[in-house]
Amino acid sequence: MAIDKLREWCLKMYGEEYTGFLLIDFVDPLRLCPYCEIETIRKLWLGDPAREVDGKKWGKWYMWCESCLRGIYCPLGSFRVPKDEPYIQWGDKVALKQALPLELKLIEHPRIEQQRLQMAME
Repeated sequence: MAIDKLREWCLKMYGEEYTGFLLIDFVDPLRLCPYCEIETIRKLWLGDPAREVDGKKWGKWYMWCESCLRGIYCPLGSFRVPKDEPYIQWGDKVALKQALPLELKLIEHPRIEQQRLQMAME
């Protein structure tokens, strides 16, 4: 998929703010933060070795900027932890809390935010 088509699709699915971070891996070889434009992007993998496919563990991730402390949790779906990539065991809340920056401001996925609003109104 061409980058322009990917960006258009992501904007429809996730909104502008979330898409800015989501496309860092695909668009910018420098991996610049879409907010502060500094190259301090970090990714933390959460992996489950019990769910391995083709030598790769099932996983989810967090990506954030260490400078402005904005970031995202991966979108809906499943991912694979790249081989030889360090990860935290899926479900280890203590390790996750220790690994994520204390002041991290996660940009909510619009669909998840909408679900929370609906649940709050019920």
